[in-house]
Amino acid sequence: MAWDGIPWFVENTAASEETLRLIVEAAAGGGEGIIGPADLRVSALDLPAAGVLVGTGAMIARRRAAGGSQSYAARMETPDPVDIEPTGADGPRSDLIVARVEDPYGGEVWPEPVDPAVGPYVYTRVIPDVPPGTTSIRDIDPDSTAVTLARIDLQASTSAVTAARIVDLRQMVRPRTETRRVYLASAWSTVDELGPVTDIWEEFPLGARWSHVVPEWATHVGVHTQITGLRHPNTTLARGEVRVYCGDEKGPAFQHLAEAAGRISLQAGHIFLLPPEDRGKVVSVGVEGIGSAGATGVVQADTGTVVAVDVVYSQAPVVT
Repeated sequence: MAWDGIPWFVENTAASEETLRLIVEAAAGGGEGIIGPADLRVSALDLPAAGVLVGTGAMIARRRAAGGSQSYAARMETPDPVDIEPTGADGPRSDLIVARVEDPYGGEVWPEPVDPAVGPYVYTRVIPDVPPGTTSIRDIDPDSTAVTLARIDLQASTSAVTAARIVDLRQMVRPRTETRRVYLASAWSTVDELGPVTDIWEEFPLGARWSHVVPEWATHVGVHTQITGLRHPNTTLARGEVRVYCGDEKGPAFQHLAEAAGRISLQAGHIFLLPPEDRGKVVSVGVEGIGSAGATGVVQADTGTVVAVDVVYSQAPVVT
């Protein structure tokens, strides 16, 4: 028979392990990594010593051995302390921290546990002395059924692992994104000018502020604005800056300069880390501008001006 005889799900049957791993593979969309943004974070011990602590969480690892299109799902309910071998005087060393599935029945060579019914079959492992800058177990062992969590970079003659020595390499298995686009177009029958105010940031153009409910799953938000059709009415030098904001956080300033009469376009953007207390809450996003001292010209929002703002909520590994 070409087909596995028992699909998921037929009453009064037991599907094969391969079929169940296929379900995990399908749920993960063929990806692998941590499931939640704060899962399986590698951190220094409270009192730095020759070890690290892997936090609780869950992951999905693709089965690399024969019988593709299958994945394992595993979770860790209590933090896992991991020893790190100190370095000697002969030089620095980098170690990878991975979560590895060691399935002796899955096409890889691993010892069977004492009790096959309870395992364990998944472990936190240290891969010692990897090349500097290694970012994935795939770089050194492409056939390993493992998810990369962190790299530890130790200098010579070092026994204590501090936070500065830990490089977070976690990737999410299926990070979510959500894009919202808002516009203001031809909204200024009375022109709104940017330029005269040089000592305080002001909303520009007027009305370029929106309130959003942050998705509860979001860890970051990217805000990007494109302002087109701003009018520079004459040849008097206009110079200033615009920026985007989210809540109380401000993005970097983007400079603009106009010397000839006509219309110009401006843009600004930034990716903000969302604090946990903002997730699921209403926050304001918008655009601000400020003029530069010494430049007396202005740019104007009028009926020919359009403000477009893209707000992209996303997930990425975080501390909390």
